[in-house]
Amino acid sequence: MRKTNFKHANRLIAIVALLLISAGTLSACTGYKIKQYPDTPSAYAVTPVYNIPVLTAESDFYPNPDRGFRGETYITLGTDEAFPESGETYTERLEAQLEKYSSEGVTVLQCYVYLYEYRHTPIPDEALDQLKNYFSTLRDKNVKILLRFAYEYTSANKDGPRTSDIITHCAQLKTFFEQNIGLYRSVVYAMQLGMIGLWGEGHGNVNALNKARIIKAVADMTPEPTVIMVRTPELLSLVPDELEHRFSIHDDFIVGFDHEWGMISFEDPAYPLLLSKCKHTVTDGEMPWGRGNVEGTTAQGVIAQCVGYGLSTLSLEHNYTEDGGEYYLKQWQALFLDGDFFTGNGYPLNPNLLSDGKINVFDYLKHHLGYQLTVSDFEAGNGKASFMITNYGMAAPHGYKMKIYVDGAEVAPDNAFDGGSLLMFGQSVITFGYDGGRIGIELYKENSPSDKIKLYNDVPFENGVNVIVG
Repeated sequence: MRKTNFKHANRLIAIVALLLISAGTLSACTGYKIKQYPDTPSAYAVTPVYNIPVLTAESDFYPNPDRGFRGETYITLGTDEAFPESGETYTERLEAQLEKYSSEGVTVLQCYVYLYEYRHTPIPDEALDQLKNYFSTLRDKNVKILLRFAYEYTSANKDGPRTSDIITHCAQLKTFFEQNIGLYRSVVYAMQLGMIGLWGEGHGNVNALNKARIIKAVADMTPEPTVIMVRTPELLSLVPDELEHRFSIHDDFIVGFDHEWGMISFEDPAYPLLLSKCKHTVTDGEMPWGRGNVEGTTAQGVIAQCVGYGLSTLSLEHNYTEDGGEYYLKQWQALFLDGDFFTGNGYPLNPNLLSDGKINVFDYLKHHLGYQLTVSDFEAGNGKASFMITNYGMAAPHGYKMKIYVDGAEVAPDNAFDGGSLLMFGQSVITFGYDGGRIGIELYKENSPSDKIKLYNDVPFENGVNVIVG
């Protein structure tokens, strides 16, 4: 851990320098190629009637997969280090992150896989075996990862891969994923483009790189339907039309206002297009390091930006507790906002989670990042039953399907459930044949069936099935 501080400081200094150089270009740039997506609802069409018990602010909460706050971990293939020159092993880093965030119910980690040792050579089999063992460890610990491959880790080192090196590695990794597809799907929540520049963030690369070729190679290596996030609208604009549906962004400078270091100006004509696209896919973000002290940051502004993107996950490693200091996300555990603030601004809010009409900012983000599902309005009669499912989260439960059981036997609903269509403010009524008996709802990920969603209802959760009528 001793050298971790050096890495963080080095990273912050490099980011400041690079962004100061490029800020004017990023802010003033227009003409991004961003596809127009349909507008999402701005309010709930129906006020739920909760005749099925719900969780409240005092409840114990089950940590659902693929959403919420996330941690950050690293592995440098070919060594036992977390990131190069860290002075920390990758095992120590993983264990420290899981311990640090155990009380917060974190189930997602951003995982940097550094390929620096092989920047000019193919990845050897023993390194791929190391990656397989690491994935197995993550699976055993019930961790999902936001995966990023990277090479360059400090601006002081003037050695990095060439385009041909990256293309070779992508082909190797494609084969690796194909050979270990079950393990991959059980672990990888989403992919980040990575590969390019410092920390895989798409800038500061030592060698000139063909970014368009790398984008295609990463898309080819990544199993569908995994979403691939890029760091900037410039990179998103390089994505070919036929691959556009597979790509999203990750905003690594969320401060809640139109800052000159941001990846796109809020005034840019492409900004609302970007927000609309993000709401239809998986999007991630992080605040800058707390010790960077970006003046003007407010909880209200950060909430607005997170909702604007429809974020699925947000880093808790940044701006929470760092080296003994407590920063915004930690401080906001003591900052309470009225429910009217959220509803008045058109932000999703589960009113059942309010205490005395309020919720603290940290808990709001903890529960509303990604999806948050409840069922209500249960009705039964004349051989039919129905319920309404409401998403109180910022993002849809992408990739999730539903099974309904009556007395343990699966029954086919009249209308199929597709989690990807239950966007922010989404509601859907599900109807099925019913003549009485115990009703269970299983919400499972199609490509990773062991991933199950626990509803924000105070009902039994038995082997991944929510028992709404018992």
